[in-house]
Amino acid sequence: SMLFSLRKLKTLLDAWTLLTSSGTRSSSITASEVGCSLVDGNGDGVLMQAPLPLDFLRLSSFGLLQGCRMRNTKTEYVSCPSCGRTLFDLQTVTDQISKATGHLPGVTIAVMGCIVNGPGEMADADFGYVGGAPGKIDLYVGKELVRKAIPSEKACDELIELIKENGRWVEPSKNEEEAVTA
Repeated sequence: SMLFSLRKLKTLLDAWTLLTSSGTRSSSITASEVGCSLVDGNGDGVLMQAPLPLDFLRLSSFGLLQGCRMRNTKTEYVSCPSCGRTLFDLQTVTDQISKATGHLPGVTIAVMGCIVNGPGEMADADFGYVGGAPGKIDLYVGKELVRKAIPSEKACDELIELIKENGRWVEPSKNEEEAVTA
């Protein structure tokens, strides 16, 4: 119902306001989540004000716009929720991939734990990283399997090479490199 949706948005925004007004960046509510909620029709806008650090406001604003699908400023990730079939540590690998590829606006990367549902769930992604067998990863470009049974420890580097081969790689700017190391 509309009332439930509005209450959900208010809860999200209240939590986000509470967590961000203290100046902390480690919030469980992200700008992208608020943006997604707006896309779902749960509100018309969000006002972000100082005295938060300007850099935090800028990054949060771009995250909100990306969540609304109004401006694509960073890499988008699709991931499965993980289940008993997942063939690798999904959170660790997704974090590793996002640190290496987070500076690629307009690129969507899917990280899927297994071959059972992975290819269907990642249908709209530009690149896919899918657990094919224990210790082995399959890589996709769109819906096409292009590299099979890559050892897990080499798969992130192989994904980067695949992105480069397909002309979607750009080197991170100095600001992005500093943000990753900070």
